Amino acid sequence: MRQVKYIYQKFLDSSFRTKLMLSYFLLSGFIVLILGFVYFETSARNITANVTDSVTSVLRSNNQLLDNKLTAIQKTVDMIPIDHDLLQTITDVDTTDSSSLLRTDRSITKILYRYFGNMEEVYASQIMTQKYAYGSTERMYIPVQPFYSSPLATTAVQAEGATKWIPAYSYADTFHQQDLKQGSYDFSSLFAVVKQLHLTALDDAGTFHTLPEGKEKPILILNFRPDLLKVGFEDYAARSGFAHLSYGMIHDNNGIVMSSDRQQQAGEPVADWLKKAITSEQGTKMVNVKGQSILLVYEAMKTTGWVSYIAIPMEDVLGHLSTIRTYTLFFLGIMMLIAVILAYLLSVYISKPITDMKQAMKVMEKGDFDIRIPERGYDELGDLVIRFNQMNEKIKDLIEENYKSRLRAKESELMALNLQLNPHFLYNTLTTMYWIALEHKQQELGQLIISLAEMLQITTRNKNDTWSLETDLNWLEKYIYIMQNRFENKFTVEYDIDPILLQMEVPKLFLQPFVENSIIHGFAEMESGGQIKITAWIETQLVCFKVEDNGLGIQEDHICRIQAGEIRSTGIKNVDRRVRLLYGMEYGIALHSPEGKGTFVLIRIGETHRSNQMTPIQ
Repeated sequence: MRQVKYIYQKFLDSSFRTKLMLSYFLLSGFIVLILGFVYFETSARNITANVTDSVTSVLRSNNQLLDNKLTAIQKTVDMIPIDHDLLQTITDVDTTDSSSLLRTDRSITKILYRYFGNMEEVYASQIMTQKYAYGSTERMYIPVQPFYSSPLATTAVQAEGATKWIPAYSYADTFHQQDLKQGSYDFSSLFAVVKQLHLTALDDAGTFHTLPEGKEKPILILNFRPDLLKVGFEDYAARSGFAHLSYGMIHDNNGIVMSSDRQQQAGEPVADWLKKAITSEQGTKMVNVKGQSILLVYEAMKTTGWVSYIAIPMEDVLGHLSTIRTYTLFFLGIMMLIAVILAYLLSVYISKPITDMKQAMKVMEKGDFDIRIPERGYDELGDLVIRFNQMNEKIKDLIEENYKSRLRAKESELMALNLQLNPHFLYNTLTTMYWIALEHKQQELGQLIISLAEMLQITTRNKNDTWSLETDLNWLEKYIYIMQNRFENKFTVEYDIDPILLQMEVPKLFLQPFVENSIIHGFAEMESGGQIKITAWIETQLVCFKVEDNGLGIQEDHICRIQAGEIRSTGIKNVDRRVRLLYGMEYGIALHSPEGKGTFVLIRIGETHRSNQMTPIQ
């Protein structure tokens, strides 16, 4: 006890330089001992966590990419049953006439190419009936009778029109092609999506059509190669450097292999340990397989429920830890040496910079910010001196900038006041023109002027991206009034709006471009009788708006060029982009126009909170 007190007293009586050097050395030595004790365990945990995060990110990104692709395919599949051309083709086919079957095959092949020709993920697409397999057979052919005796057809029929994903299956076994079992070909293993087509369509006259009674409902089948499911995993396996990494995708219900990096073929049962380990939609587990610890990360796809997984032996994960330990010991030794040197340098040089900064602060208190402390070295104290000088310079700059900002604020305020005069001047001018028109008994002209003034007033007062549907319709009615006078009442407008939607927030002026297109282009060659109908209704989690006319219509290739961006259509592109930005990429505009039978535009937006702040109309 006396020795401890003696050492403590000696420490108190020592110089500041000695105290600083001893304190810094003891603190550094303590940190070094703690780091040496826990670093290995911490490194192992960190490496495992980093690998887990990396693998999870790869799984999530790959699944999201696949989900996006499969969702797009599924949405396209869901559009097939309402295809008018397909309904007409299936209705008109004479199954007893071979030439009729061939013509129907060519027509359906074109229809399928229109929907899936640009989807490189789709390996083959066909529409099956009991009499014929329609569609291109360039890559593969599906025999009719074996198909209808297979689980694919059974699943499609039992789904009664719902879209169903079929896990990996063997082409030879499923379609009883025994002679192909020994061969090697691209479509030996496949997975598919099937849908029994309950064909319906609405013609231009508004008549609803379905397949004639007794007519067989065809089945759509899209086939995909299992390689599609593992592209992202192959890239990660090549970059990761893990020698024994394994990956794949399995069907969550029965443990069937969808794709794998091993010799297992798609459609075979998965390993028992893997099937038992995967018990939820996603997770991370440490699995013991024959005495070997394996890090397993898995996650299910949202579209199909199929589970992607990556498995890495822990000896691969921690394989570089021994090298890290060697470098760590070397680094800790260097830290001890640097700690001693820094303690000595700090004890020698710390007093002078502190004194200089104290004197400089006294000068700054008097308002002199031009003072600078001589910079000595680049250690912590040297960096402190540099930052002190930078702070001093920054304070000086901020004082000057504050003065300049006040001047700019005054200038901006004056500019804003000037800008406010422009709309006020324009309103007054239009109002003056209105009264002049009335004085000259030009009531129609006066009404046109006041409608224009009200339209301008509505748009300039509302600075938001959206406003209520009631406000948008009021603005649109004034625009239509002006256009009816311009074109001498060559068209009429009919509204069918669900009253509950009137207070709903919608994008500003989102209906006007389509009404304008109907007037300018649709009725270009009509003297009278033009009709525009604006409809709004609510569907499940959707609000739909439709603008339709009985004008000339648009050629199909012209519509395709507009949608592809080859033909500039500012109004359509602007509204579509605003809808997608406000509500999401799944919403937007669909344009339909049977040539010579008018045009209708369908606008789908999401439900939003109703707003009580409506733009007043004076």
